[in-house]
Amino acid sequence: KSLEKAQAMFKEAGDKAGEVEAMGMIAQLSLEGGDMDAAMKVAREAVGIAPDAAMTAMHTIAQVELHRGNPTAAIEQATEMLTLCKDKGNEAGQASASLVMANSILSMDGSSLEGLKCGREALALFQKVGDVFGTQSALHTLANGYFARSDLEEGLKCAREALACFRQTGDTASEAMLKDTIEQARGMTQEYRKSNPKRPFVLPPSATASPPMTGPEKCPVAECSVSKDLLEVAAAGRKYWGVPTQVEPDPTIGFADRAPNHSVIWSPCLSDNTPTQTCVEFGDLIACMAKSDVAKIPITVLTCGVFGRQTGEHIPASMTNVNAACMWGMARTSRMEIPSVIIQLLDFSEAMTAAEIPRTIRPALGESAYYHKARWEPQIAALHSLFRRELRRDNLTGGGAGGHGEEGTEKVKQGARFLRKSFNWTGPSHKLDFCWYRQEWRACGPAFDEAGPMPPPPPCRAMRSC
Repeated sequence: KSLEKAQAMFKEAGDKAGEVEAMGMIAQLSLEGGDMDAAMKVAREAVGIAPDAAMTAMHTIAQVELHRGNPTAAIEQATEMLTLCKDKGNEAGQASASLVMANSILSMDGSSLEGLKCGREALALFQKVGDVFGTQSALHTLANGYFARSDLEEGLKCAREALACFRQTGDTASEAMLKDTIEQARGMTQEYRKSNPKRPFVLPPSATASPPMTGPEKCPVAECSVSKDLLEVAAAGRKYWGVPTQVEPDPTIGFADRAPNHSVIWSPCLSDNTPTQTCVEFGDLIACMAKSDVAKIPITVLTCGVFGRQTGEHIPASMTNVNAACMWGMARTSRMEIPSVIIQLLDFSEAMTAAEIPRTIRPALGESAYYHKARWEPQIAALHSLFRRELRRDNLTGGGAGGHGEEGTEKVKQGARFLRKSFNWTGPSHKLDFCWYRQEWRACGPAFDEAGPMPPPPPCRAMRSC
């Protein structure tokens, strides 16, 4: 009723834009109430009054056509709305039109790449204007589209973000529906994998290209426009001070020995994963680096909850996170067999958030764990011999009475009726008695700290003193 009064007031004032906007909102409310005939009627009247200002009414017409099972008409109406919104610079209207187009295309072909493209465009626009409700609708659409293509990883990524938006807006019905969709998609993907293998991982062109050479970049200009006389004068002035000793004539010398300035963060173990798949993909990456197919960049492997019990945590980690222990074995073995590839292992507590993990101190060792706000390092501790553990005391000391001291001597004198020759047999004497060790995790410092100042630059003599 309030919108109808507002429509009447806009009509009396001669404001067609306000009248059309009020009619569009009335049509949208009718559609949400389930009265699609009334919504279509009011929306078409609004479009007939002022087509240039009837974006909301056009959106309603496209939604009604889609609900009635006419995706072709919905696509035509959404395309018209998209063109009008682009001319007006209305990004929210562009996002709504793109989302309707994505839903319409995916309703005809559930695995359409064009539909997924429209959905991604709508998601980017909704996020740009800060529309949470539109963002959750776009994420829901993309999740269903990826699930239809049996792309479980991308679908789960969109589904998790959509669930977070549903919890933020309090939409419990859509949240429960999406959870059921996720479970159905997992089952469908398992059946699909039985007959169709997983799509192979394709490295980007930047990873397959040859490693760049160090030193200055090559000038794109082939011919020099500076005269030869000026070049000779400039070269003579440059060579007057001599050649600095710290500059190498060939930039390729020591290229492989230079410290890298970036690394690969390998963190599939921080989310839902399969241990076998993670280890296989990690092995493929190391094999490519070992064959020099890609640059040998240090790899930092991140896990969660693997060594919680060894560091004193009473609550056990989830089975998915504990399975990352095989990743530690895989990385340690790879580090022994392929020492040219630098691998660093970091384990974090399940209580740490995604914002706390990057704040940890950069460790200097190859393996570290972060629990109880402390950094733990693995150390080797010596143990007593397992061969000598079950031996009795008299076997380790010698003598016939089984004891030392005065009390043992008195007992021997009182109860002994024969002379027993003593012997000093102390059990098996072998070099394996003294080579029992185990790994222990010990706290070696705090887990969080300030980054501190940057290290000083390397010493370099001035050009005039060379």
